[in-house]
Amino acid sequence: MWNWLTGSKDAPRGDADEEDFDFGNTIHIASHDFIGLRARSPNGRFTLAWADGGPDQSRFGRYLLLDGKRVIVEGRMPRPNDGVVTDAGVFILNDWGGLETLSGTFHAFGADGNTLVSRHFMANLFNNGISADGRFAACQTANAPGTDGNRLTVFDLEAGREIGGFQPESGWAKDYAFFPETRRIRLLYHDGGAFDYDFEGAFVDRTKWLAFGLTQGNIFVIETLIAEMDGKPSPELASQVLPAIDIALGKLRVDDNRTRARLLRSRGTCLEALADLREALACYDEALSLDPKVGVKRRADALRKVV
Repeated sequence: MWNWLTGSKDAPRGDADEEDFDFGNTIHIASHDFIGLRARSPNGRFTLAWADGGPDQSRFGRYLLLDGKRVIVEGRMPRPNDGVVTDAGVFILNDWGGLETLSGTFHAFGADGNTLVSRHFMANLFNNGISADGRFAACQTANAPGTDGNRLTVFDLEAGREIGGFQPESGWAKDYAFFPETRRIRLLYHDGGAFDYDFEGAFVDRTKWLAFGLTQGNIFVIETLIAEMDGKPSPELASQVLPAIDIALGKLRVDDNRTRARLLRSRGTCLEALADLREALACYDEALSLDPKVGVKRRADALRKVV
């Protein structure tokens, strides 16, 4: 009993019974007085269940691993969340930490409950993922000061160590796929985008990401392409970017004046590159009317002298 109370791997075991329920992503295991969230392994054999202890950390959270209906691992953790379990029973959890500091801890365990990796971050944890074979895993942090903010960290669970950490240029993904043979991790996005990095952080699919971003009217991609030409895009690039700006403007909320001003600034820059100075000035003036600090006043004043 003492081992269980202190959170060690030697936990009580028992079978689920007729009082249990399991629906949606919620599970009740009456024999362990447990109600929480759950995730299943792809083959349906293992179930990982967890209950967050709460942001004030007045009580400890719990987690259980079931093989079929048999509880084989039970442990304690302040704020377990984002559980994932593989077909072999290897599982991961994000401990969300307390309210008073930006912090979180990523944990990976074997099917026997032994810790494979534990890594603390001075940033909140956003999400995580694990390879189908349980060999590799990753976690993403949210924005925070210092080196831990917006960091995707890749782990080799078999070796028990971190093997890469970087800030993905393509932003936070919703899920991850792993390709051990090429040592790549694929970031999957809600808009259908999927882009590969190597485990050390090199952006393998950067060209693909930029092209896809233009088709989606991604403002970050638009501004990145213009910035990479020192704010003076070539006519060829300007012709490619203008349709993306129109897509982005069409998606924008009516009341999002700051983003509209940024897009109009980019539109004016592209029109200047195409020598359409009158329309460029009109874009700059509209941008300034929405956000006087958008950064094109000098450019607009210069154009006013020649059109």
